Formats: sequence, structure tokens, C-alpha cells
Amino acid sequence: MKTLLNRWFITGCVVWLWVFATRKLHHPIPYINGYITDVFAIPVIATIALCFQRVVVFKNNFYTLSKWHVVFITVYVSLVFEVLLPWLSKTYTGDWVDVGLYIVGGIFFYRVMNRPVAEIRG
Repeated sequence: MKTLLNRWFITGCVVWLWVFATRKLHHPIPYINGYITDVFAIPVIATIALCFQRVVVFKNNFYTLSKWHVVFITVYVSLVFEVLLPWLSKTYTGDWVDVGLYIVGGIFFYRVMNRPVAEIRG
């Protein structure tokens, strides 16, 4: 469970909660609301997947996701949120900038966050 104590994961969750609260209060913050959550999306999702792998599947705190796992997560999120949901509902809009931000988040997760528990600082 130490995986979920990563400072970047906690920061991403706090930012998402802040954005969610500002949306509910009808005072969204323009760039934060539209883009920062997209940057944190892949690191948060991948950290949860990494935690599941470490706790349930491998039972090993030194396990890390391969680059192909991170690529899969990034492509999957991009397709669902930027292609499939906008195609199925007019409530959603596809934005290729978001795909770029998912990619940035995926690279950040892979290079900075995807470390064995002993190496996690924060």
C-alpha cells in the first residue's frame, strides 16, 4: 500500500478533488479545470494499476509496470475519453490536446513514479 503514498499520486488526487469541488460550486478554474487533470490522469490510473499488481497479483513491492503497460493505459484512456465517449454522447467532446497531455502524464509516470517502493521518495 506504500505505492499509494507516492507524493505525485497524492498531488494528482488532491488536484482532481479540488477541480471536482470547483466544478460542483460552478466556479471552474479555466486551465486547471481543462488541462491539469489530463496530465495527472495517467499517473493516477497507472499508480492504482501498479498498486493492484503489487498487492494482489505479484505480492512484490519491487514490481514496476513495463513501458508497454503504460503505453496501453495511455492509448486506452485516449480512445475511451477522446474518441468513444464523444462518439456515443454529445455530453463529451474529443480533444487531441488532451491526448497529448495523457502522453505527457504517461511519460512522467514511467520515468518518475514507476519505481520500486524502496526508491519512492515522498
